[in-house]
Amino acid sequence: SDVHYVGLAGVELYDLVGRPLRPKRAVSNHGSVRNLPGMERDVRTEEAFLHGSPDISGHMWLAPFCRQPPNSVELVFDEPVHISCIKLWNYARTPTRGVRDVEIYVDDILIYQGVMRQKQAGFTASAGEAVLFTDDKQIVERERDHVYLPSADELIAFFDESGQVQQCGGPLVPTGLPMGRPMTAMHDVLP
Repeated sequence: SDVHYVGLAGVELYDLVGRPLRPKRAVSNHGSVRNLPGMERDVRTEEAFLHGSPDISGHMWLAPFCRQPPNSVELVFDEPVHISCIKLWNYARTPTRGVRDVEIYVDDILIYQGVMRQKQAGFTASAGEAVLFTDDKQIVERERDHVYLPSADELIAFFDESGQVQQCGGPLVPTGLPMGRPMTAMHDVLP
């Protein structure tokens, strides 16, 4: 995983009959790379989550990685909604910048905690990962191939005395202050 940045390619929420829902606002507690000096024109902002799946919108979100408090994005609706499924697309431009640990809260109550796969070459945008909150047979069947169940090995993290963290099979990630953050830029305005 990347010690400087974290991102998602998209999030889509679906109502009880499987139709896409559109939040009115998206807010990230650490903003996006647009908040970094020299990156004011970068298009990878949390507003990407207002446009639906990445294969439709082409938008994505990238933010400076922060351990405390951890990066989060809040999706806000103007009125109560019923959600049957949340689909997440991991960041693909630089796969190591994708999200690993996911927690979903509704009204400050944890309703889901899980792990996302790192995007791989040949992994298409339409293959987002689904989190189901329904037993509706049509929705379950539609999303069956998109539900990810990690192995026990993927859920293990090792910590040592020097403040290093290692996800099983992954690179060491320092928990202290980040090293100098490398530049990243994407200035093209997407439709």
